[in-house]
Order: sequence, then structure tokens, then C-alpha cells
Amino acid sequence: MQPLEQDEYTRLFRAGITGVAVYQETYDQAVYKQVHLSGRKRDYAYRLDTPARAGAAGMREIGIGALLGLSDWRAEGLALGLHLQWLRKQFWQTSFTISFPRLRPAAGDFEPLIPVSEKNLGQLVFGLRLFDHDVGLILSTREEERFRNGMMGLGPTRYSAGSCTAPGGYSHPDFEGEQFSVGDHRNLAEVSNALIAKGFDPVYKDWDREFQVGSLSSLSSSSSL
Repeated sequence: MQPLEQDEYTRLFRAGITGVAVYQETYDQAVYKQVHLSGRKRDYAYRLDTPARAGAAGMREIGIGALLGLSDWRAEGLALGLHLQWLRKQFWQTSFTISFPRLRPAAGDFEPLIPVSEKNLGQLVFGLRLFDHDVGLILSTREEERFRNGMMGLGPTRYSAGSCTAPGGYSHPDFEGEQFSVGDHRNLAEVSNALIAKGFDPVYKDWDREFQVGSLSSLSSSSSL
């Protein structure tokens, strides 16, 4: 879904949506302009402000991230940290996550402008974990099973499983045409078993209706002041 206005996020929140993830893709404005040639997405500032609009709408969780491989990963990591720090000050009741999508082989044969190795990715994860002890760190199925297993307990707090990158692929499993290659093809049970083998307890649910009711009551009280 494309970035929305604050009132649109408010409508979604009242309808039951409690989390929004929007990745800046790159915080390097020159590169951003280079890879976004047309459309609303070309507006760097509008996209950068999207997490704040979602936060102002009352969303309980907001996810940010950078598409690693478009610019210097160290600069992207610094920008992610600063963006997170600012959002925390503005929306201290909101929880936040950071994703680390690393450019993989994709349709159209697009190659990373600046390759990012697994070592680089690990350094970035560790650095942001030290920077913010509470932020959720997501390691997606773009990465290989071997690497994801090795990172368990070292920083990431969420692991996706059973991912499909074909547009509409979850509704229509027969659709073809991956947007990018998946590195870890395990299903949910297999990823859960890998976590259990490392001594962790997989959690499949992090939302309760009571949170939504409480948040809506707060919004209603605020609007009446």
C-alpha cells in the first residue's frame, strides 16, 4: 500500500489496523531521486514523513527500514537510528521495528548499486541493537537459512517464514514472477523448530483487542478536550 494521509491512517486504525510498515528504501536523497523516476513515490519528503503521519493517527506499531544495496550501508544505518530516535520522542507510546531488506536477485536483473555482505548486515543489526535495546529487529526470508539461524539470539527479534514475493501470491498461490528471490524457504513450523532448538519460545501473536479498545478510548478522550 502506498503512503497515506494522516486522516486515512486514522480511518484504518479505527477499522482495526494497528500497525504500519513503510521503508524509506534509501535515505540518500540523490540516490532516491535516481531510482524513483515518476509518481507520488518520487516525493522523498512525503515518504519520509509517512511514519510520523501513522504515529499521529494512533498506530500502535510502526516499522521503518532501508533497502540495503542502494547506498552506503553505514550511512543508511546512521539515518535509520536518527529517524527512530526522532520518532520515539514524538510518539513515545508507539512501538517500533526496523527491517533490513537486502537487495537480492530480482525481476529485471537489477543489481545492487553498492553490494552489502552478510558481515555488513550483521554489523548493522548489532549496531542498531546497541543503539536501541527495545526496538524490534526483523530478519526476513531474503536471507539464507544458514545466516538466519546463526543470528538467532544475537539481535533480531522477528523472523518471517513461508514468504511469497509474487504480487498477489498469498491469495493466488499459482501466480508466478517473484519480485526478489527468497533465501529461506522454510515454512512457519520449520522456523519455529529452529528457534526452539536454540532455546527460544516462538510467539505468533502480539495483538489483543483490549489494546485497540484502550487506544480508541484514548483518542476519543483526546478529541473531546
